[in-house]
Amino acid sequence: MGKTIDDWLSRPLFIYSFGFFFLIYKSSQYFASFNPLLFIAFFGGYCLINYSIVWILKKNGIYKYGIGCFIPIWTLVLFPELIIYTAGQFANSSFVRVRYLLICIILLCLLISLIRSRLSDKQALRVNPVLNIFIMILIVVTVFDELQIKLQEDKHKSYLQSRKLLTSTIKNKKDIIWILLDEYASPASLKSQFHFNDPLVDSLKGRGFFVYDSLYTRSDITLYSVNSLFNLDDSIQVSSPMYATDYLNKSIWVKQLTQHGYDFISLEFTKIAGYPKLAYLRMFPDNYFDQILFGTLFTNLMDKITKSDKPFDDYNQQVIRELKLNTHTKRKKPTFIWAHLLIPHPPFYRDAKGKLNESPILDANISPPSTVVEQYTGYLSYANSVVLDILEGIPDWRNKTIIISGDHGARMLVPANDPRRKQTFGAIYYPGMDQKELSKIKYMQQIPFHLH
Repeated sequence: MGKTIDDWLSRPLFIYSFGFFFLIYKSSQYFASFNPLLFIAFFGGYCLINYSIVWILKKNGIYKYGIGCFIPIWTLVLFPELIIYTAGQFANSSFVRVRYLLICIILLCLLISLIRSRLSDKQALRVNPVLNIFIMILIVVTVFDELQIKLQEDKHKSYLQSRKLLTSTIKNKKDIIWILLDEYASPASLKSQFHFNDPLVDSLKGRGFFVYDSLYTRSDITLYSVNSLFNLDDSIQVSSPMYATDYLNKSIWVKQLTQHGYDFISLEFTKIAGYPKLAYLRMFPDNYFDQILFGTLFTNLMDKITKSDKPFDDYNQQVIRELKLNTHTKRKKPTFIWAHLLIPHPPFYRDAKGKLNESPILDANISPPSTVVEQYTGYLSYANSVVLDILEGIPDWRNKTIIISGDHGARMLVPANDPRRKQTFGAIYYPGMDQKELSKIKYMQQIPFHLH
């Protein structure tokens, strides 16, 4: 028995088990979406690719030199974002790019091949058990960790189902229109971060809105922030984006509103309460296929082939068109329209006048601060004009409930622990609103409890 195990361990099983580890790692991030047929198909495809490469290497007599390169190459293909994030902790982020990592991987493979060429076959075989056992340990640790997370999220679900909530009923049954501007900082943060006085504040106050100087949000991550809102100020930290996506897709707030006679219209790139996405941006996976491929080089290549040069801007223009159309549509039931604009979130595609930027900043972390400030505030000014244009175009808007907010603050140019990352914009209007009541709101996610 021991000899059989030793014999198996001496084989280069790591070539195939690494793909199994990857699939287990991805699947375990959200077990509920697991699809066994897709799992088998992915693993079968991975094994077929590796088997073909091994056959070619053996056919050309370079198997001994190439076998050690499988894991470095597949690591780059399957975990590029993880590598970039890790490398960014130790090096200037401007140097951490896939093309540079590819050069490093090639150099590493050449080094491995050189070392392998100097080892005898017997010495080389001793490496196989080490790699095989190492990957087995990775698989076991991954499954154990994710089972712990699942148990934690099971408790989270129980909490959401059993907690007692303040009323979120809209007594006057007015239409609700919520325009969310992604990464729109609070007026106080705009002054301290960008030395920018936001003219939208006075414009909205002049129209009767209650505008917050500094409104907090539960998270500086879009998905977590929006999920917390639609689950009525769920303030427990979610373990992963996949769980947050699931909670958002089962929104408690939308369920309550529909029970009280509201229709819901979602102009969003993620699913809310089971309603379809307006556009497919592949930002947060919500199915098993995307869950597996998300963050790999495969999705990067697919995006380059299938997406336009300005996917976020195309999405924003679609939201603006659909929002204007829906606000002019007469309905029998009161309606809650949710519109999520990726403005002023980078890339900063447009200037203050709404014209396309010739050289928009794609990553604020590697750009000169002065350019970031100029393009962010310009894009924010464009957001202001869009909001006011939409507002003035809404028929009888003064007889509706209107909320204009961000999802979190501006995350550029400040460290990860800076509280301004969680200070966002907030403005509310509804007929006969109680400003004393609205002043009690400290977090954007508490707004649903104060619209009555």
